[in-house]
Amino acid sequence: MKSQCLRNIKKFSFPYGTVDIQNGLSDEIVTAESVHKFKEKLDKCRYTTR
Repeated sequence: MKSQCLRNIKKFSFPYGTVDIQNGLSDEIVTAESVHKFKEKLDKCRYTTR
């Protein structure tokens, strides 16, 4: 969830910019059993949609 930012330094920070990307992931990717499976599913999603 994004909080309201009053300064540009927060608006352009890494965590603030990744919220939309993380919220856009499918449930299958988010509910992966392990970090390894998460990375595999994320890579598959990223590189097959191009």
